[in-house]
Amino acid sequence: MSIETAFYNVLAILGSVLLLFGFYRVNKGTWDNKSFWYEFDNAAGAFMIIAYQIHYHAYVSVVVNLIWAGVAVAGLWVFARRMHYHRKKRRA
Repeated sequence: MSIETAFYNVLAILGSVLLLFGFYRVNKGTWDNKSFWYEFDNAAGAFMIIAYQIHYHAYVSVVVNLIWAGVAVAGLWVFARRMHYHRKKRRA
């Protein structure tokens, strides 16, 4: 196994672990499904898996993970807007 192959395999495994870790933490009640870390785990994990899938030309699966990453990034955007609103509200 080449170093490049090992790198992409480890990347995909870490991405999968991040996705499952976020899912586990939400189901356990440790995180909220609107928390920063949940959205971050989803976005980072999806992008890692996308890199793996592009490397192996699995383009059909890339579409699913692009949507997953897009939803997670949108969630991060909403989180950032909410934090900005609350900071602004506290200053007033």
